Amino acid sequence: MERSISWLGRESLSDDERRHALAHSLGIPFVQLGRDDVSVEALSIIPEPLSREHSVVAFALDEQDGLQVALLDLSGLEHLEFLRPRYRLLPRLTSRESLTRALIRYQQHLRDLYGKKLEDPAAPNLLDTLLRHALHSRATSLHLQSDQGGTLVRYRINGSLKNAMTLPRAVGASVIAKLRTLANVPAGSLPREGRLRVDLGSGEDLSLQVSSVPTVAGEKLVVRIARERARGFTLESLGLHGEALERVHQVLLKRRGLLAIAGAAGAGKATTLYTLLDLLNTPELSIATVETEVKHVLPRIAQTEVGGEMSAAAVLRAVLKTDPDVVMVNTVADREVSALAAAAAKRGVFVLAGVEDAAVLPDADLTIKVATVRRLGQSQIPERHKLTRAQGEELESSANFAAVLATLKEEGKIKKDTPWKDIQFVKPVSSSDQPDGFKGLLGVQEISTKEGVVGLNLIEDGIFKAAQGLTSIEEVLKLL
Repeated sequence: MERSISWLGRESLSDDERRHALAHSLGIPFVQLGRDDVSVEALSIIPEPLSREHSVVAFALDEQDGLQVALLDLSGLEHLEFLRPRYRLLPRLTSRESLTRALIRYQQHLRDLYGKKLEDPAAPNLLDTLLRHALHSRATSLHLQSDQGGTLVRYRINGSLKNAMTLPRAVGASVIAKLRTLANVPAGSLPREGRLRVDLGSGEDLSLQVSSVPTVAGEKLVVRIARERARGFTLESLGLHGEALERVHQVLLKRRGLLAIAGAAGAGKATTLYTLLDLLNTPELSIATVETEVKHVLPRIAQTEVGGEMSAAAVLRAVLKTDPDVVMVNTVADREVSALAAAAAKRGVFVLAGVEDAAVLPDADLTIKVATVRRLGQSQIPERHKLTRAQGEELESSANFAAVLATLKEEGKIKKDTPWKDIQFVKPVSSSDQPDGFKGLLGVQEISTKEGVVGLNLIEDGIFKAAQGLTSIEEVLKLL
């Protein structure tokens, strides 16, 4: 890169030289990536569309799950927040030429794996190849939109739609036709929907929901992907910790009683219920569900949707006659279903039930109250502050600050000698990608038994997470 002339008449630093100087001042390594220092295994951890769009490349992975990431700008770390539960991100600044070399290596790797197959309409297993590419990119859905120039393929990755490729017209038409046939979605001038299951032979089955919409240029097909195995959710990833986490594990090991998940719409009840089913889903157990809508098809589990002339109570009665060990009812909305669930639990069936209000299931042996707050985005220089007097007074009627402080110390989040007055919280910092300073949602929970709350209550758990910089104290105040 050429140097520019400053208004003072002196040569100014090039962009790459500025990055090198910044790396030195921050104590961050500056790397020049060649072909031999880039690990294909590491490359694949960040979806290629994200690497290309945000100029971030993972190039090395150590034995302690430390992922070395080369960037042109440290703000690129904001786009990798979804990796933090699994990897320790180790940022490295690099030059534009070096990053371009790594991206070319990544694209060549993908071409070697999928390219030729996705360019030839006569190639076998075109649909399988496209799905493998989507999974490789960590897509939750793929969009195929046909027009005269070909078929545009886009992936939804980490909540955002990204351009993936443009397939030749004949290839795109072949993939769309096969999807329609397998999902029983007839061609025509009306929107249609269908479902299918796919076994890619990799130990992971896929449940695909296919939606077809005619357009003036042809057709648009949206395929929502649900992984039926190795879904990756754990109680820890949902936000449970400490004494509360241990109590939930104890109940799951006993596999008896009535466990309620309580929260408003959008609070995370469905995610929590499916996570519990994942943990219980073993070949020796007979598991059944009664659901208003099956959002994830799970292997070995007999899942039934409520609808038509069959009420939730009627479906639950029928399911209980099939000798299940575990039953999940995703929505308990009336006394009849509540009574059936409680009676089944007393007979030895382990019942998981979702409710908006915990009072609907007064006989629950354990209740997990759930809520969500916005998760703070990544920022180079976060703004920190202590609780204001007004915030403290507003929170203290619902929270025991001493209990929060003790839990922070017990779980190693702060030093043992830290007083409450020194606890600081983080404010959201605006960026070009996150104008409000937030990115995604974070779960907060309260575990209750008939004897009382186990560990922290809902507000205290929010403060506990805010004290770690995961959310803001203003988000916790919204839970009051």
